[in-house]
Order: sequence, then structure tokens, then C-alpha cells
Amino acid sequence: MLAKLLKYDFKAMFKLFLPLWGVLLVVSAINRLFSGAGLDAEQGLGLVNSLMVLLYVLLIVAVLVVTTVIIIARFYQGLLKDEGYLMFTIPVHPWQLITSKLISALVISLLSTLVALVSVFIIAAFPGMWDVLGHVMTMAREQVPNFVPLVILLAISFFVGLICSISQVYAAMALGHLASSHRVGFAVLAFIVLNMAWSAVSTVIGLFGYPDITNSLVTITAGSQATLNVDGFSNLMLTSVAWGLAINLVRCVVHFVLVNYILSRRLNLE
Repeated sequence: MLAKLLKYDFKAMFKLFLPLWGVLLVVSAINRLFSGAGLDAEQGLGLVNSLMVLLYVLLIVAVLVVTTVIIIARFYQGLLKDEGYLMFTIPVHPWQLITSKLISALVISLLSTLVALVSVFIIAAFPGMWDVLGHVMTMAREQVPNFVPLVILLAISFFVGLICSISQVYAAMALGHLASSHRVGFAVLAFIVLNMAWSAVSTVIGLFGYPDITNSLVTITAGSQATLNVDGFSNLMLTSVAWGLAINLVRCVVHFVLVNYILSRRLNLE
């Protein structure tokens, strides 16, 4: 049943996003052609070039804004408004409905980010770019201790952090729905309170979990000269990212359990 829910959510979302992504990539390609042709005002096409750049920036902003709005609207309209009457009559558990919305929102967010990055590469690409990037990566692996584990951990942290952000929005909307009136306002307030609470938790854990920053980053030599401790900096980054990942995993679980409880036990669609 979860697969059917995902098919329904993806079908509804791709109808909107596929054209938007396509337009963004086409505009990126046009900007690439204009920049490669070296058009300027003397050729009479400088204004067109400027307008295309402006259109590209607006499309990037539109992709980010529309992604955020649709993620919020799909959950709110689908589970907390009139459509919820239908969704909660089908033979599925609330956690399946939440998981479907969360997975579809996550995939759409990742695809929107990927399309945006591809559009940037289309415009900014230059001959030998991949060789340069490969050389930079090789130098980083040689010069920075724990580089590969750090990159992998950062990628996982980005993925989990995105899930956390989406689930926190869902939790805030579910909490706001408990109010008898002004539910949108209470949802915004709940989001702010959740942010403050998790920030406080992160600060307290950071006081005890992180190593001493001064000793990690700076080495005092015999001549009383401070030099950058690369090993210490790398270890500090690895520890910080690991702590952040652990906190985000807890956040995701708390958000999911909270939303599932409200939709299972406290849901009021009136």
C-alpha cells in the first residue's frame, strides 16, 4: 500500500516539477550559448543576454520556493484539510501516509537541488573543468586527514538534515492542528519553538561532546608561534559532523513519532 501511496504522490508532484525543471535547464543552455558567443551591447543583444540571466535567477528562486511550498501544501491539504477525510478512510496506517509524504518530499527536494546544480554546471562549465576538479580532490585527499570519511559523513548529514527539516515542518503543522482556531499561526509558533528547543539541545551537547577548540586547531611551538593544526582541525570537523548527525537522527525520530501520534490519536479535521 505504501508503494501505491508513493505512486499517487509522485504522479501529482511530477506534473508540476517536470516542466519547471525542463524550463530551468533550457534557460541554462540558452545562457550558456549567449555567454559562449560573447554577446555584448554593441551587437544589439546585450539586453537579451541580461534578460536571460535575470530569467535564470528567477527560475532558480522559483524552483526553491515552489519546492518548499508544495512540500508544505501536499502534507497540509492531503492530511490535515478536506482531502484528509478521504485519505484516512483508505485501509492504511497513519505512519504509511506520513512516510509517503516524507519520501516524496525528500525525493523532490533532492531532484530540485540536483537540477539546480546541473544548471549551474551548464553555465559555468569550461574546458578542462573536470581535470581541475579532479586535481583539487586529489590534493584534498593527500593534504587533509580523514578527508574521505569526512566527505561521506557530510553527504549523509546533508541527507538526514533534509529529512529532519521536512519532518520538523510536518511536526509543526500537526501541533498547530491541535488548536481550535488560528491553526496556521500556531503551526508557525510550533516551528519556532521546535527550532529553539533543538538549538538548546545542540548547544548543551556541544559543551560536553566537542573537543577543546583551541587545542584542536592551534599548536603552540617552542618559539611561542601558533600554527594551524591540520590534524586537529580535521578531527574537530569529523567530531562536529558526527555529533550533528546523531542529533539530527534523534530529531527525525521524535518528529515522526510526534506526527504519527497526533494523526493516530488526536486528529481533528473539523
